[in-house]
Amino acid sequence: MNPNFSLLRHFLAFCMFVLVGAQPALANDHGGGAAAPEPLKFVVNLGDPAKGGKYLQVQMVFEAASPEADHHLAAHRPRIQHAMILLLSSQDAANLLTLKGKKDLMEEIIDTVNHLLHETEKTGVKEVFFTSFIIQ
Repeated sequence: MNPNFSLLRHFLAFCMFVLVGAQPALANDHGGGAAAPEPLKFVVNLGDPAKGGKYLQVQMVFEAASPEADHHLAAHRPRIQHAMILLLSSQDAANLLTLKGKKDLMEEIIDTVNHLLHETEKTGVKEVFFTSFIIQ
């Protein structure tokens, strides 16, 4: 057998392993490996577009207090998305440009989602993380 062919065969096998079989597991605080949660993505109008309104493009990820809360988040995703669109579109662009405005919004999101799930921060959503936040 040609040594170059053997080397090529091993290289291709390695590439297939890297591309297909080596998906890293991300650990969470519930033990074991788990895939990272898919962010919720939104683009909403802020203010009146006819009067020079702005747009908010945001992605967020919820940190649930338990696996059961993760299940509730998935089961109620359409209701949560609807509530987030209403909440986000009611915000003031100037306020969201400040750190305090973003932190206040985070608290409003946690309260809104936990209210929808009939949970508290100890049993439902305990944190929200913005993975993208753009105002135009």
